[in-house]
Amino acid sequence: MMNFPIIMGITSGAAFLLGFLLIAHFGKVNVTANRYLGLFVITLGLAMIEVPLFYQKIHLKHPALFEMIGLIRFLTAPFLYISILCFTSFEKKIKKKYVWHFLPFLIFCVFRFPFFVTGENFEFSDGTAKVVFFILKIALPLQTIIYWCLSFTRLQHHLKNIHTFTSSTEGINLFWLKSFLLVLLFILIAWFNLVFFNLDDFIQFTPFIYLFSVFFLAYFSLQQKEVFDFSKSELNDLSGIKTDKKEPPKRVSEDRLNELNQKLQILIEEKKIYLDNDLSLPKLAGNLNASCNETSFVINELYGDNFYNFINKYRIEKAKNLLLSEKYNQLNILGIAYESGFNSKTTFNTTFKKNTGFSPTEFVKLHSGAAEKEL
Repeated sequence: MMNFPIIMGITSGAAFLLGFLLIAHFGKVNVTANRYLGLFVITLGLAMIEVPLFYQKIHLKHPALFEMIGLIRFLTAPFLYISILCFTSFEKKIKKKYVWHFLPFLIFCVFRFPFFVTGENFEFSDGTAKVVFFILKIALPLQTIIYWCLSFTRLQHHLKNIHTFTSSTEGINLFWLKSFLLVLLFILIAWFNLVFFNLDDFIQFTPFIYLFSVFFLAYFSLQQKEVFDFSKSELNDLSGIKTDKKEPPKRVSEDRLNELNQKLQILIEEKKIYLDNDLSLPKLAGNLNASCNETSFVINELYGDNFYNFINKYRIEKAKNLLLSEKYNQLNILGIAYESGFNSKTTFNTTFKKNTGFSPTEFVKLHSGAAEKEL
């Protein structure tokens, strides 16, 4: 087995490289979110490099530097959470309230300030020292767990939220980031073992878990898509949609509701707008000469559904007809998906099975068998 510090050194180097690539706008997508994600990865790399630095006795040669690296770990969890907030928000500006997330880091910096100036620690009585040591021991793990839960909850909310404005969630559902959080959970378990339990059999796998997690994040983050690929005016319009049940959407008058519904029926039944592979709520709203909030309200109020389900139900009906027609012999499943308005085979298969209970292939076989029996 390779030496523990060497693997941690390689992992931290990979983390630094990935962090700088994300900050440097690699791919030019989700720029603000990736800056914070890059800062998260860099601070994670700093936490990992503590191990090889310790073996090089840097904590004895440069204690202030080593202490500062330790304090920077209080920035890691907030950077991840703020990144996820930016990934899942229509607003692309950095908000002032984000500063509050760095308060624990500032508090501990103030607490350690005498050490940086004099090289001496605070003096406490035995009883007080035990309390202080306990707080120092659990502060970082507690902060990390809280922010992990907040991040995971935010991503779950995002998955529900995107159904209000897009008819295809593939590429923007941030599953890669959610999967990374699950991988990160393994890192936390490995780290907690080092801090609290010190199980030797688990410790030997810890550096490999760290290395895998960085490679995993690099693979997915460097091929991500823009989550909210809309113009500034469309983003402002979308931000007016109320997705929280505690905040009901602004009511639309009865006359306006009927007017928009009539236009919507024309777009659906005559123009078959649902066959547009890139159809989104802003695009539909533009065709209705309405706001996103009004359009969303019409679909919710009159059809009891969100935009995603509303549009895809029509697409599934179109797909059913195509699957049972002669076109099925000319087109493969992907061709049927595109003809029906879907822009990916995965979304088509998932949505089709959810609506019918069968995969497209099973659906064809079922109806082919029924037709043979009738003959």
